[in-house]
Amino acid sequence: MTIGFKTKKEKLLNMTLIALFAALSYIALMLFFFPFGNMYIHFGNMIVVVAALLVGGWQGGLAGSVGMGLYDILNGHADSSPKTFLLKFLIGLTVGAVFTLFANRKKFPATALFISGIVSLLVAAALGIGVFTGTDFRLQKSVVMLIFVVIGIFCVLFSALKNKFSHKTASAIVGAACGMVVNLVGEISWKTVQFFIAGADISAAFSGALFSQGSTLINAGISIVGGVALFTLLEKPFLKLIKE
Repeated sequence: MTIGFKTKKEKLLNMTLIALFAALSYIALMLFFFPFGNMYIHFGNMIVVVAALLVGGWQGGLAGSVGMGLYDILNGHADSSPKTFLLKFLIGLTVGAVFTLFANRKKFPATALFISGIVSLLVAAALGIGVFTGTDFRLQKSVVMLIFVVIGIFCVLFSALKNKFSHKTASAIVGAACGMVVNLVGEISWKTVQFFIAGADISAAFSGALFSQGSTLINAGISIVGGVALFTLLEKPFLKLIKE
């Protein structure tokens, strides 16, 4: 669902909801931010997912950018705030766009997703053969292979969702997962640049970034499951509230 903004009342509603979810994302980080070894588990991304599904992609992304970016600035993480502003906005934008795309279709494209997943996995396998047998561009091939593996697995899994959930819920899961993939790629890219600037060669920098994403993956799981569950519970009362 996307809130419009044609009238002054709708513009005010948009601003109010963005501010509300920005505050909630900030509070989520303040109250649910758990150090776990070298990782940090939090619920901030989950709020971005809920906002994007309930209010709209850019609104949810902007709320996450403001709330979580402000948290970074005020709590000793100002150096990572540019990354937070950009990635949280992209999460919301992706979740909202993918959810809208699938939810507005009359039929969930399970067959197309399954075929796309198999093709992606075959491409990944071909790239993997090149990685292990070749010497040129090994790092680049590894990155592209990883991307195709992730896409393939998600597509195959998503192809079965229509048989397990309602059309709208399945669409929400696909949207949330795509948003988390965008976040994962962004976090790996950010870490790679950091390690490279610190003096590591590009191959070591990428490897270090790739293997430091434990908390990102855990937070992604929390965001997908928790975000979609909250959306399912809140959608009807939320629609009723904003229409009054």
